[in-house]
Amino acid sequence: MRLVAHRGFDEQYSANTVAAIEGAVPHADMVELDIRRCASGELVVAHNALVDIGLDGVDQVDELTASELAALDAHDGEGIQTLGTVLDSIPADVGVNLELKDPEITDQALSMAESTPHEVIISSFDPEALRGVHPEGSTNVELAYVLGLTPNDDLAVARELDCAFVHPNAWLCLLTGVVADAHEAGLAVNAWTVDSSPGAWALTRRGVDGLIASSPHVTGWIE
Repeated sequence: MRLVAHRGFDEQYSANTVAAIEGAVPHADMVELDIRRCASGELVVAHNALVDIGLDGVDQVDELTASELAALDAHDGEGIQTLGTVLDSIPADVGVNLELKDPEITDQALSMAESTPHEVIISSFDPEALRGVHPEGSTNVELAYVLGLTPNDDLAVARELDCAFVHPNAWLCLLTGVVADAHEAGLAVNAWTVDSSPGAWALTRRGVDGLIASSPHVTGWIE
């Protein structure tokens, strides 16, 4: 059972920050990060397209440069950081799940993933962000299709995209046969977002391979 820190265990820390990563890595096998591109071209770690604090009336991540985003007091005194900065704060033996929020950044994300020593999963809700990405030459990069609760979310899409993983909503795992079906199709399953020990226990009984969790304490029942 792998424990994946959702945005750096966002129940305990400010999401997607270096401070969150540093707090999460002693407890996590992998860290999940949300990736966007900013105005100066770098990939940055941010979940939302809008930042909480505007700069001269500008409030879109892709309208601000990396230095402007880093200067914002957006998260307890820490601004939005580049992916490179965040990766540098993660030990090489801790994996990274890069969730792409924009299909236009796939090639750039793949290039960075291939150049890092970490094990990397590139994931997205958007099939177009993963379509045509075949990191055969990479020894450290796999793909994951994220499944929500809509009828269009289908394991067939994950197979078509040559994914190694699916990341289903936790309720989908508990209320349907998606875990068994995924395993039968040769896909590993990381469930999101797990925010309680009873939920973690139930998902483990379902046979999931990993928990994308908001806190390290969800696995307390194991201990």
